[in-house]
Amino acid sequence: MSSSQPEDADKINRERQRRMRRVSVAFAPFAACMGLFSFSSVASNPRFETYHTLDVIRLMTAGAGFAIAFILLIQFFALRGSESVR
Repeated sequence: MSSSQPEDADKINRERQRRMRRVSVAFAPFAACMGLFSFSSVASNPRFETYHTLDVIRLMTAGAGFAIAFILLIQFFALRGSESVR
């Protein structure tokens, strides 16, 4: 056993975290745009009484898109903050 194994494992873990941060930053705007697109298609309907099942599904998709984008951005900044502590 060499003494560099824990250092190599730490280096691999840091590289894995960097890759995950890049994925989250790349996917967050995509999810937000999908949410915005879904919301804008429902928002163009002027009356609440005329909403149908498809409109409700679009609203749920919009909420999910915004939630995913928000969670990914929180994870990005949380990982960034924990890395600077080390």
